[in-house]
Amino acid sequence: MKSIQKYKNKLIIAVLIVIALIIGINWNNNRKFSDPSVFNPQKDTIVTVKKSAIKSELTLAGSVSAEEIALLRFQNPGKLVWVGVKVGDSVKKWQAVASLDKEQLRKSLQTQFNNYRTQLSQFWDTQDNYKDTIISDTIQRILDRTQYSLDNSVINYEIADMAIKESTLVSPISGIVTQIDQAQVGTNISPASTSITIINPESIFFRSEIDQEDVTKISIGQKATIRIDAFPDTDFETEITHISFIPVAGQSSTVYEIRFNLPIENKNLNYRLGMDGDVLITLQQQENALVIPIDALNDDNGKSYVWVKNDDKLIKKYITTGIENDTEIQILKGLNFNDPIVIKKI
Repeated sequence: MKSIQKYKNKLIIAVLIVIALIIGINWNNNRKFSDPSVFNPQKDTIVTVKKSAIKSELTLAGSVSAEEIALLRFQNPGKLVWVGVKVGDSVKKWQAVASLDKEQLRKSLQTQFNNYRTQLSQFWDTQDNYKDTIISDTIQRILDRTQYSLDNSVINYEIADMAIKESTLVSPISGIVTQIDQAQVGTNISPASTSITIINPESIFFRSEIDQEDVTKISIGQKATIRIDAFPDTDFETEITHISFIPVAGQSSTVYEIRFNLPIENKNLNYRLGMDGDVLITLQQQENALVIPIDALNDDNGKSYVWVKNDDKLIKKYITTGIENDTEIQILKGLNFNDPIVIKKI
């Protein structure tokens, strides 16, 4: 029995010694690898400086809009007697689309013409009455009033004539009728209640908004790529055509409108207003650049550095960086092609 007990004690002591050794080794390794200049094969990853193209892109959401949108309204109230289009119709530039009753307007024009003739007759009568009279201040005021009345009658006649010309709505653009509001023939309408909207589908462009922090990074003519959700397999190579000088109203943050041309023909109306998509703007691009993974970059109070492997030791090297994207960063100074770089994992 004593021999068995003695054996058990020796076994326990041996186990404790092994555990102590393991703990000691782990402690020593942890102490060793706690030094960042020591390579830890269990956590650290070695990569090399490579040469490749790198570019920085900005991705913005946007949608299809149109440059030529005409909202047609009558300038004067009246009775609507004719609407020559319906939603979906194609119209040509300067085509008539609706008309008010002109009969009443013609009678109003005749009335204004008669008033003009009356004022003209009174004007000459007054001139004749005072032609041989010394012109005093009182007489001069009488003559001025007759002149003003005559001038007003001419203006009223011209307004009545304009009302006849404006009683027919004419489209200033070629396009598609997209909306007709409260245009019931035979009813009396007001300018605010009735309208016809026409959009030129050939004038479409892609519209987006950019934050004030990024608007200084772009310029007119800068290249970009558009991807519209409705056509996921088609990329449109484009450029910036407009950057707004004033911010977009009603937004919670300061953003500016930017526009991109859509180099397509839209006669079949495949591309429609409001279609959503994304635009990728290339901010910077460099061919055959020295690049490393962005994860290898470290910061020391605003200075960038990397760990360069030299046997089992790591050398801290400060570097100058250039173009940066989500995965890689360009090295301008401090490293050479094929240098072994260590990505340290904490």
